[in-house]
Amino acid sequence: MSNTNSVVSRTIKHFLFGAIFMIFGLGSCGGGGSSKTIDSPKGIVLSMVPSRTSGVAPLSVFFDATGTTDIGVTTRPFHDLEYSWDFGDTNAGTWTYGTQPGVNSKNSATGPVASHVFENPGTYQISLTAFDGINTSTTSTTITVQDANTVFSGTNTICIASTTVPIAGSSGCPAGATTVQQSNFVTAIGNYASSGKRVLFKRGDTFTAASTARIDKTGPGIVGAYGAGGPAPKVQMAGSATILTMSSPTTPNIGDWRIMDFDFDGMSNANGIVTDGGFNHFLALRMNIHEARRGITAGASILDWWNTHGDPGHQAYDDWAIVDSTLTNLAVCDENSGNCDWRVELDGKHISIQGNLLDGMSQTTTVGQHVLRSGFINKGVISNNNIRRAGRQVIKLHAPGWTGNSVNNPGGIGTYTEKVVISDNQIAGTTNPWTVTLGPQDQYNDERVRDVIVERNWFTAGSGVSIHTQLFASQTTIRNNIFDMTGGNQHQGINVTIWGGSGGGAPAPTDNRIYNNTFYSSSSGDFTAINIDSTAVNLTARNNLGSAPNASGRTMISGTGSGLIQSNNLLNNTPSALFVNAAPSVPAHFVLKALPNPARDTGASNIPVLSDLFLIRRPQNGQIDIGATEGH
Repeated sequence: MSNTNSVVSRTIKHFLFGAIFMIFGLGSCGGGGSSKTIDSPKGIVLSMVPSRTSGVAPLSVFFDATGTTDIGVTTRPFHDLEYSWDFGDTNAGTWTYGTQPGVNSKNSATGPVASHVFENPGTYQISLTAFDGINTSTTSTTITVQDANTVFSGTNTICIASTTVPIAGSSGCPAGATTVQQSNFVTAIGNYASSGKRVLFKRGDTFTAASTARIDKTGPGIVGAYGAGGPAPKVQMAGSATILTMSSPTTPNIGDWRIMDFDFDGMSNANGIVTDGGFNHFLALRMNIHEARRGITAGASILDWWNTHGDPGHQAYDDWAIVDSTLTNLAVCDENSGNCDWRVELDGKHISIQGNLLDGMSQTTTVGQHVLRSGFINKGVISNNNIRRAGRQVIKLHAPGWTGNSVNNPGGIGTYTEKVVISDNQIAGTTNPWTVTLGPQDQYNDERVRDVIVERNWFTAGSGVSIHTQLFASQTTIRNNIFDMTGGNQHQGINVTIWGGSGGGAPAPTDNRIYNNTFYSSSSGDFTAINIDSTAVNLTARNNLGSAPNASGRTMISGTGSGLIQSNNLLNNTPSALFVNAAPSVPAHFVLKALPNPARDTGASNIPVLSDLFLIRRPQNGQIDIGATEGH
C-alpha cells in the first residue's frame, strides 16, 4: 500500500471507531483530582497519576500516564502517542543542560512519564495532552504546594553558621528561627535534622566532617542554605566516610526530605550522599558534589542486606529526584581496582534525573566507572542533562535478576526495568567502547529491560567509542536522535544484539523500533549506522539518515536478524546536500536544508513519529522527512 493510501486508510479507521464510540455513548469526561481519565470519542483513554498531590516547597512530583490506552489505533500507547505536559508553573525557567540548553522549558515536558519540581508555593493546574496523529485528548489535575516559611515557621527553622552566631531576621535567616554556631556538619545534622525541621547553613561558610552525618527521622524536612547571594555552604570531609547518609537499618519507611544548595567536597576520598535503608520522596536540588568517589548512591543491595540480616521491612526506593545538580571530578581513582565509582547509582520506582551535569572524569587522566547506573527503574525520566566521560558506560540500565528474590523483584518471579524515557540529553562518550547500554550487565545474568524511549538526544564520541548504544533490551523505541560518531573508533551508532551472542542470560532483543535518527561521522575508518545481530527479532528501522563523507567503508544497516522491517533509510555521504551546515558539529547544524534535498519529503509516513528533535510537528510539507530533523 502506498503512503498516501495508508494515511487515508488510517483516517477512515479512526472515523469508524469514533462513530462507534459516539453511537454507544462510550465517551466520558472527568473533573479535577489526583488520578483522572477521559475516554475520548476517538479512542484515547488518558490516565494521569501523580506521585503526590500536595507537600511543602520545593516539591518534586512524578507524573505517570502509562495507563493510557488508544483503542483501535495502537497496542503500544507508551511509545506511539505523543504526550505533552504543561505544569502550570510559568516562572520555572529553562534547563541549563541537554540538547537545547537555555531553550527547553522546565514548565513543559513530553513522554508518558514526566516529573517537575514546584519551587514556589501555590496551587498548580497540570495539563496533559495526548496526540496519536489524528486524535487529541486532554486531562488535568491539581497540585497544592505549601509555603516552606509557613510549614517551618519560628523555631522549626534552624540557622547555622560556622564562625558566628546568626541573627534571626537578618542576612537571610528567617525571623523567629533558632540560631546556632556550629562548624561541625555531623553534629549540626545530628542535633537539628528532625521531622518538621528546616536546617539552613550560612552561604559562604565552610563546615567540616570527619565522620558521616545521618538523617534517620522522617520528614517533611529541608537541609539547605540561607543568605543572599554568595557561594553555597561547603562541607569538607576530612576522612573516607560518606558526607551524608539517608535512613538506617531500623528506619525502613522514612522519607520526604530535600537536600539542596550545598557544596559537598569529598576531599578526594569520601562519598557524597548514600542510603543505608529504605527512603522515599527524596529531592537533591542544586547540589554540587565533587572530589568524591561516589556522588549519589541509592542502591538496592543494602536494602536486601538489612532485610535478611535482622532488620526487615525495607522496600524499593520510591519517588527520587536529582535536579539541577552538578556531580563532577571524581576522586583520584583507578577504575580497574574499584577505587572509584559512579556519579549516580539509583535504583527504584518513579525516578527523575533532570537538568544535571554528570561528569565521570577524575582528577587524573584515569576516568571512573559508569556516570549514571541503575540496576532497576520502574518508571523513570532522564532528561535535559549533560552526561559525559565515563570509564565504562555513560548510561547503564539493567534490571533485577529474573529469578532472584529482592526488594526490586519480590517473589523472584521476574521484574523488568521498564517505562523509562531518556530524552533531550547531551551524551558524550570518551574512552569506553560503549556509550549507552540498555540490558543485562553481562551474558550470564537474566536482567530484562523493555519499554524504553530514547529520543531527541545528542550523542558525541570520544577516541575510544565504537558503539553509541548497545541495545540488549526489547520493545524499545529509539527516535529523533543525533549520533555524531566523529572522533570515535569503529563509528557504529546502534548495535542490536544479545549480550555475548549467547542464550545464557536474558532473552534476545525483540520488537524494537529505530525511527528518524541521524547518524554522522566526519572521521575515516568504517561506518555502520545500525548493526543488527542474527539474534535480534522483529526490528523495525525506518526513516534513518546516515552520512560519513570520509569513511572508507559505509553501511546504513548491517545484518537483518529475524523479521526485520526496513524502509526509507538513506545513506548519503555528501553532507552539503543534506544539512544547513556542510560540517555539522552541533544539533542546529543537522537541520535539513531546503529542497532539492534527498532527505526531504521522502520518509515513510505510516510511523508514529509526530515531531522531530526540536519538537517541530511532522510532517511540515505533507510528507515526513528522513532523519532527526523535519525541514521547515
